[in-house]
Amino acid sequence: MLSKTRIKVISFDMDGTLVPTDFVNAVWLEGIPSLYAKKHKISFEKAYEIVTKAYNEVGEHRIEWYYLDYWLKKFDLKITKKELFNMYKDKVKIYKDAEHVIKFLSNRYTLIVSSNAEKDFIWFQLKPLLPYFHHVFSATSDLKEVKKSQEFYGKVCELLKVEPEETVHIGDHLVFDYLNPRKIGINAFLLNRNQHKIGLKVNSLKNLKEILDLLNF
Repeated sequence: MLSKTRIKVISFDMDGTLVPTDFVNAVWLEGIPSLYAKKHKISFEKAYEIVTKAYNEVGEHRIEWYYLDYWLKKFDLKITKKELFNMYKDKVKIYKDAEHVIKFLSNRYTLIVSSNAEKDFIWFQLKPLLPYFHHVFSATSDLKEVKKSQEFYGKVCELLKVEPEETVHIGDHLVFDYLNPRKIGINAFLLNRNQHKIGLKVNSLKNLKEILDLLNF
């Protein structure tokens, strides 16, 4: 059980936690290849092969990998980020439990988003929920980090003027949402919606509503 009074900040990952990954996957794996195919008059399959090979050559350990504008320029695609987002706006969904929990907790704690996603992806997908969040932090946009490290979480706590022990973080990645924040003392919980087997013993949640029980609501 967490202490209601001790906790001041509750942090949420975005992709896989507050929203499914349908939109982000569509942008990167449908949108970019289809635009490339149209530009070069080749099949989608061939374009997909070329585009994903280029993604892999840059690799997720370089910051450019995360920046959509970098890829639009690299492939010389004459489209804005907003136009590309709007092509797949019907793919944006917010988990029902996320909406319920965020609204319930918003008047009781400082709520933040702590995501690896580029900030424009966050703004676009979380538009209906943004009024309930006090801050939005992006590792790639704000700190120019390729992953959510211990230093990222330390910086977030420093900016919010809270101790790690006064913070809860919830996300679906074992390392970046659970192990890294826990190493600096944050109360981290791994969201395991599909109940995958995890090799380690972790504090896990089946859904976001379980955090309300842990906070004794």
